[in-house]
Amino acid sequence: MSFFDPQDKKNKPVLDYFEHKTWLIIDHSAATRSSVKKALTMLGAKQPNMFDADNIVEAEAMISSKKINFILGSYQVNGGLLTSLFPVHLKSMPNRLNAAFFLLSEEDTVSDIALALEYEMDGIITLPFTGFTVIDTVLEGVSRKISPTAYTVKMEEGRQAFLQGNIDQAIDLFSSAAQLHSHPYEAYFYLGQIYQNSNLREKALEALEESLGHNSDYFRALKNLGTLYYQTKDYKKAYDVNVLMAQKYPILPEKIPELIRLSIINKKYEDINNYLKIFSEMKTTNASTQVSLSAGLAVLGKYFINHNEKTKAIEALKAAYKFSNGKYEILNNIMKTMEEGHCLNILLELFESTDLSLWNDNVQGLYFHTLHQTSNDDATVISIGEQLLRKRVKDILIYRGLIERGIKMHRKIGNIEGLVLEAVKYFPDHKDEFDNLLERAKASA
Repeated sequence: MSFFDPQDKKNKPVLDYFEHKTWLIIDHSAATRSSVKKALTMLGAKQPNMFDADNIVEAEAMISSKKINFILGSYQVNGGLLTSLFPVHLKSMPNRLNAAFFLLSEEDTVSDIALALEYEMDGIITLPFTGFTVIDTVLEGVSRKISPTAYTVKMEEGRQAFLQGNIDQAIDLFSSAAQLHSHPYEAYFYLGQIYQNSNLREKALEALEESLGHNSDYFRALKNLGTLYYQTKDYKKAYDVNVLMAQKYPILPEKIPELIRLSIINKKYEDINNYLKIFSEMKTTNASTQVSLSAGLAVLGKYFINHNEKTKAIEALKAAYKFSNGKYEILNNIMKTMEEGHCLNILLELFESTDLSLWNDNVQGLYFHTLHQTSNDDATVISIGEQLLRKRVKDILIYRGLIERGIKMHRKIGNIEGLVLEAVKYFPDHKDEFDNLLERAKASA
């Protein structure tokens, strides 16, 4: 922490830079917003140019109407996430020489650091903070913008062209910028991103590898290169790049399923055995992070089932359920894996200990299928299935289960015919399947 003296003549460029800039402070606490604004006045920010909001909707409106230069806000605020404002701010201020984006974090969590890296934010201010903390973080984040080099100016012109969709102009500007610096890793990264977006994979690989040749630690180039290797099925290189990233940076939650698959493909089983420990220690601050963790755990559970390690599989799949937040695709994968591992009874216990009304209706279909496959109580299975249909939960698993259970119980053909007609109405692509079930029912009548 350093002391900033606004009276010191050497700080005049800083005061001049901030004098006419606009600020938006986003936090649910009026006290926090007031403290931040007080600190910013030390940098030359003017009170009439500072705005605040306690919700996403108001903040987004201000970004458009007030032409906000700098945003400083908490990750979770009323109405959504701060990151939803990042593309709005980029569109409003595509040239970042006069713009910046800062994150207010309640604690210096792995997920917050990963977010800042992913969105290339200008800094993180950790709560509780002092005025000097705010000043130091802001100054560090904009230092290269106050007196920009020719390279920085050209880079920002290129980014502006890129964000506005002027791709040929952006390529020319980034190519020119690469000639203005001895290690132009950012210029080559953006060239790589342009080629990657255009599906020019060979040129993208060349540019991203060039970027890392100038700065082997550059997060965004490592991330994009790892993704590109994965897409081109060069799994050995993809694994190596992702391991390098994990050693240097926090793991991005959305990368977790890919990391597990890469470990399995590359037979790095010693990595996989440590994932449960990593997951248990990792803080999950939002639903999207939890869902990413859940997807990874579901993959891990399937791996353990395939390798006859049922105890570890159940542990992983139970954790996947816990973090799923009712995500149908993940729960469906968990169900299929548990069915394969002959442990659906455990999933039934999980379903029955959950208030499923808080999740989407389609999850009820998974619950019913699990009940149908595990319960010997015919009357209960039929009763619950019919209740779900009356509630207008239309799921193929419910119709299939009710018909199969009806055949087992030798229910009246008229009852089964009604279910088949209704099932075909809602799921016409499965007509042959339901017609075959009806023939089975008639044959066993």
